[in-house]
Amino acid sequence: MVIWGCFAFLLFADYGPEVSSYQGSRSLCRGPFTEPSPQERVCRSDELRQWPSLLGILALATVATVTAAATTVYAKVLARLAHGEEPRVNPQD
Repeated sequence: MVIWGCFAFLLFADYGPEVSSYQGSRSLCRGPFTEPSPQERVCRSDELRQWPSLLGILALATVATVTAAATTVYAKVLARLAHGEEPRVNPQD
C-alpha cells in the first residue's frame, strides 16, 4: 500500500516553487497526470516525476500486489486443505 501511495502522490501532486497570481499562490509544476509534458525547465528536472520513473514505480507496486495476492490465496488454500483432511485411523484386524 505504501508503494501505491507513493505512486499516487508522485503522479497527482503539484510540486516545484510557489508562484503567486491574482487567484492565490500555487505550485509552478502540475502533477504528471495533469500535465504530462511540462514546459518549464524546473519542472523537467525532477527525475521522479518523469514517466519512465513513474512506470518503474508502477511496475514495483504491481509486482508487490500480485505477490501479496498469490501468497494470500496460497495460504487460504493450504488452510482449507489442512482442515479438510482428518487423521485416518486404520482398524487393526
